Amino acid sequence: MMRAARGSPEKLSRSLRAFAVFGAALLVLADLSGCVSARMSDTQISSDFASGHYDAALKRLNAGLKKQQPNGRDLLLYLMDLGLVLHTAGRYEESTKLFLQADQIADIKDYTSLSAETVTLLSSDNLKDYKGEDFEKVLINTYLAMNFALLGRDEEALVEARRVNRKLQLMVQEGGRKYKQNAFARYLSSILYENEKNWNDAYIDAKETYQLEPNFPGLGGVLWRLARLNRNSEDAEKWQREFALSDTEKQEAWRVTPKSSEGEIIVLYQNGISPEKVPHESAHNVPRYRARRNPVRIASVWLDGKEMGTTSVLHDIEATAIQNLNDNMSGIIAKKVIAGTIAKESAAYGIEKATDSPLLGLAAKVFFYASDQADLRSWSLLPRDLQILRIPATPGLHTVRVEPIGSGGRPVGRIEKTIQVTSGRKSFVTFRYMP
Repeated sequence: MMRAARGSPEKLSRSLRAFAVFGAALLVLADLSGCVSARMSDTQISSDFASGHYDAALKRLNAGLKKQQPNGRDLLLYLMDLGLVLHTAGRYEESTKLFLQADQIADIKDYTSLSAETVTLLSSDNLKDYKGEDFEKVLINTYLAMNFALLGRDEEALVEARRVNRKLQLMVQEGGRKYKQNAFARYLSSILYENEKNWNDAYIDAKETYQLEPNFPGLGGVLWRLARLNRNSEDAEKWQREFALSDTEKQEAWRVTPKSSEGEIIVLYQNGISPEKVPHESAHNVPRYRARRNPVRIASVWLDGKEMGTTSVLHDIEATAIQNLNDNMSGIIAKKVIAGTIAKESAAYGIEKATDSPLLGLAAKVFFYASDQADLRSWSLLPRDLQILRIPATPGLHTVRVEPIGSGGRPVGRIEKTIQVTSGRKSFVTFRYMP
């Protein structure tokens, strides 16, 4: 009797200690798992950006960024969004500084400690630093290339355009991804090389663009012109036959050569809004991309009151985002559904044994599953796609107007900018439409 009496307090004490430890763990996990993304929960930023109130969006983003310093979980999201809002507002120098910071963070190896990884198996991936999706990391360099091009810093723009496809190449070789090269970056680098009168590299990148997007409007004339500039008459004839180029089309393509007195306007059109992450229908702790409403597909471009043509898609961000996440889905499921389930069941069983309480074990299991939510963070201010139109123009000051075309072929608005064209040079101008 005396031995049993001594054992009971010891057993009770052990159970109480285990309960106290578990209770403290629950409080920590509850606090952590309840921490939703600071950036994603501030929907006013997206609203201000969509309505063109860039200063208001920047004020909120800068306030959020200050709270994330030096290494908050949403730091990369704030830097990318700040860079994009500044870019859209035409503040390219400031935008570049933010994107360069974002690029450095995105390039850091995604190291997660064993203890942190264990916690995310029991709770949510929101506990980890956001490192960006593969396509988002590539787009940082795409925007840097556009910024430098818009600032007239061609050499730096070329560096960033080349880095886009270098990153993709490394993702394929080292990460086993099934990605293809970025046609927008290739075409942009071809234009930049042509601006530098580097006909050979311009031609190489134009041919790479053709391999990726053979039906891109106007590409035939570009290939024919660059073949001629490289004194490759055989290729010039090949492109003339393949694209059935008329004399008028060849004359138009030749208007922007060094022997011509004209320049060329490169219209960069960023259309719509990228998809958003939502919980997957079959597993609430796994994310998927859902396309958002985008009533506009292309835009009509006017030069000094004269319609010059329509923009064409060269990089579909929406399709790329969805495909990238789908390609990584097996790894996500392996971690969140398989490994996560094993971790939760094991932890709950351990608590049940340590406390000698099936009820406490069940409560732990319910909590672990309920707190495991999908990480819905993403670069949410991106456009649906990137489009381009090239327009030959005489030297001088010009007004470029873009009219996004909605359903029924009717414009849903207009955006105008003034641009200076120089003889024999490419002049870049960018527009963004938000639904």
